[in-house]
Amino acid sequence: MFVEYLSSMKVFEALNKEEISAIAEISYHKNIEKDTHLFHMGEAMTNVYFVIRGNIKIYFINEEGREQIINFLGKNEMFPHHAILRSDPYLASAVSSENSEVVFIDKRDFEDVIRKNPNIAVKLLNYIGEIIIDLQYRLQEKISKPTGKQVLLLIRRLAYAHGLVLGDGRREITLKLTKHEMANMIGLARETVSRNLSIFRKLGILEISKSGRMIVDLDELETYV
Repeated sequence: MFVEYLSSMKVFEALNKEEISAIAEISYHKNIEKDTHLFHMGEAMTNVYFVIRGNIKIYFINEEGREQIINFLGKNEMFPHHAILRSDPYLASAVSSENSEVVFIDKRDFEDVIRKNPNIAVKLLNYIGEIIIDLQYRLQEKISKPTGKQVLLLIRRLAYAHGLVLGDGRREITLKLTKHEMANMIGLARETVSRNLSIFRKLGILEISKSGRMIVDLDELETYV
């Protein structure tokens, strides 16, 4: 089971069957209910996680005591990313935003496998490089883009990361987010996000389904990015 699942993950797509099998042998499965914490910021890093089903919210509490959302991670995503390279304490907290299913690996076992199979580390660095580039783009967006573009780019990321393909260039974002959570993710006021969402609906970029999910017309969205 683990071999098939791990093989489908982007982080392991460059690994051969022998390397995947070595990782599968040290993997464990866990079902978690909504609002279950997997770890808290500052705790010793003990495990590396991979999402099979559901969504995991990554966040931290800022100096003012407010929650700052970093990301929502869905199927086939790994966290924390820096676990491959470093042994720092967890830099953020992770909690399930819905009933979820994960595979986890003890970090010490993971490091042992990498030592015995150094090619795994080289291949994983390519994945980490993509994560770093994505973070750089997000930082550039925050610094250089007007607020409307920041909201639009967030919607695009959510559509690709958590979108159900409907056809005709449309995707339904399966992750249910409040306007406050969306604003939190990009450091804007809730009112700013709400105002821009109303504009995007009038422009035909998005609509709200009967279930309350956002349906995004990516072709239309790209004309405004």
